[in-house]
Amino acid sequence: MSIIPALKCSWNELLDNFIKGLDNAIVELNAHSIDTIAGALPLLLDRLRIMQNNFPANNGQIFKQTIDDIIQNAFFPENLTFAQSFEKILNSRTHEQDFIINELVNGFITSKAKAIASYSQGPIIDRMVEAFSKRNDFHIVDHQFYAMFGDPNVPRTYVMINLQILIDLFGLVSEELVIQKDIRKSEEKVYTFYTFPNDILNVLKKKYLITNPVTGNLSVSEAFDRNVFICLFLANIAVNRSNLSSIGGKYTVNGISAIFALILVLSFMPKMTATPQLLKHPSFSSPNVSISVIPKSWMMKKVLESIFEPLIKIIAFRLGGIQWCEAIIDTEINKKIHTQIRFLLKDVNKWILGELCRVEIPIFIEILNTIQVTLQAQQSGRTTTTP
Repeated sequence: MSIIPALKCSWNELLDNFIKGLDNAIVELNAHSIDTIAGALPLLLDRLRIMQNNFPANNGQIFKQTIDDIIQNAFFPENLTFAQSFEKILNSRTHEQDFIINELVNGFITSKAKAIASYSQGPIIDRMVEAFSKRNDFHIVDHQFYAMFGDPNVPRTYVMINLQILIDLFGLVSEELVIQKDIRKSEEKVYTFYTFPNDILNVLKKKYLITNPVTGNLSVSEAFDRNVFICLFLANIAVNRSNLSSIGGKYTVNGISAIFALILVLSFMPKMTATPQLLKHPSFSSPNVSISVIPKSWMMKKVLESIFEPLIKIIAFRLGGIQWCEAIIDTEINKKIHTQIRFLLKDVNKWILGELCRVEIPIFIEILNTIQVTLQAQQSGRTTTTP
């Protein structure tokens, strides 16, 4: 009788690996405490034990509700067209609300397109915003892209190949214009223009584009910013998640899964009261800014990676099924991607007086509230079933 091997990315296996990761993290914390904040270690251990005992319960109900109902619904909606998905993501939140996610995605895209970005000044998305803002027809010709991102030491064809990868990431489209210079000699010049698909342009016209009533040309309003491209990138992933080549391949799957794994687990980390010194720091001078402190022990490599790596596969499984989960390959290259995402936190948060201060944003609060409601339901026996 043949034995059917266990699936590499079965849901039960993913939950088991998450529990094992928590076991390792707790051992490391008990062996190496580096906290300078009184009471930080007991709080963190308590949170890890809650995760250990409750997150895999009821077939991973907490994961399903937080990932499916919050992350996927807001950033990767299902069963919608490209334009519908883009509009939903664009209207659901603002850049200010989700600046950490936007900054992480922006950093990821820049890393993905580093063959182009290495020679240009400033982040890729900011350059894209600038380029489209300067054109009154909302088209960017190929030689303009080369002027922005080209490197005199790199062949033009190489840059254009990498440019196409960038175009595909955002779901932009190309159009060709053929100009006949001399009909008698049949000489012609072909220009390639890049722009947004028509249904995306119709969405943008509601807020971001201004049409000249005389010429019909489009100009960009002041509201047009990097958030448009970030939402476009996320919408492209949402509608093409089953076609990895259309969203940047395994690199994108690993990067996006790592970003949202980090967001999910940070949402449940204990909050430490900011010290008077931190509150007086000029970076947080506004009384309307709510901050908390991420204890140093949480940032320990062995602690974070023990939880982070299995959670990446859980995120991938919920967003893209077995295909995405199997794309999370435990190679040194992918581990570098995951490490880069983790350290991007330092770019979007602030180290003050040796501690990492986290500005509270809606996605953290939403996830934490969902987890707490589900925990209360589990403890009272009022469980619900999520497919």
